[in-house]
Amino acid sequence: MKKCLVNVVFILVSLFCHSQTASVLPKSYFAGGVSVTQKGDWQGFDNPALLAVREQCGLSLVYENRFAMKELSTQQLSFSLPTSLINIGVAVSRFGYSSYNEKLAGISFARTFDELFSMGVQFNYYMVAFSRSLGSKGVVVPQIGLFSEVTPEFYLGLNVFNPMHQQLKYQEIVKDLPCLFTIGMQYRMTDSFRWLLQFDKEVSSRLIVRSGFEYYPTQSIVVKLGGYGAPLTPTLGCGVTVGGFVFDVNFERHPVLGITSVGALRYNF
Repeated sequence: MKKCLVNVVFILVSLFCHSQTASVLPKSYFAGGVSVTQKGDWQGFDNPALLAVREQCGLSLVYENRFAMKELSTQQLSFSLPTSLINIGVAVSRFGYSSYNEKLAGISFARTFDELFSMGVQFNYYMVAFSRSLGSKGVVVPQIGLFSEVTPEFYLGLNVFNPMHQQLKYQEIVKDLPCLFTIGMQYRMTDSFRWLLQFDKEVSSRLIVRSGFEYYPTQSIVVKLGGYGAPLTPTLGCGVTVGGFVFDVNFERHPVLGITSVGALRYNF
């Protein structure tokens, strides 16, 4: 019975979510899922250009519990290393369970060319384990990102995942990978209040608009409120900084499938 339920939810996830972004990419823990302009942070498979503006080494663990089912969970590990010439990042992510799972591993290179322009490229290897009888198959998926600090208060970001619209083909199976274009902005209204806006467009899906607000009552605490999509999927989260550690949690409620929670632990050193 449980296996049948998991399979049904997998079908629903494919219908509502997979056409917009790959399941193996964990959801963002930022307000409204806006992640393309988060200066100082880099979440594995988001905008690789954000890696260019990192000044510290960083280690990040992200866990997403999709619709309160462990079989639909995603785990991600990211590490960033700034150098004098170019910043380097590596990331791995896994979605699924023993009978079906997706894995994604990437290496990213990013550099700031001047005060207004940063660029990053990432080479990802995507692999699907269909079943014990069918085995697994993988394909290389490129990614490119741009980031600009137009003013100290206004940021712009662009990310393109799988621009060549790669497909994974194995025997009679053809699996489409999302060709996802993302552009966004961040406006720092005050030192404690920020507005985030982002547009996601997958070539075979409708445009998704994301927006959210971040409020910093203190330098070490942030409250996040946002939403995306139509019908609206609201998001609510918070973050706490303790020394070099940053703890983030975010919740969203899909109008059909229910609640998804994302937790992240980051360490900057």
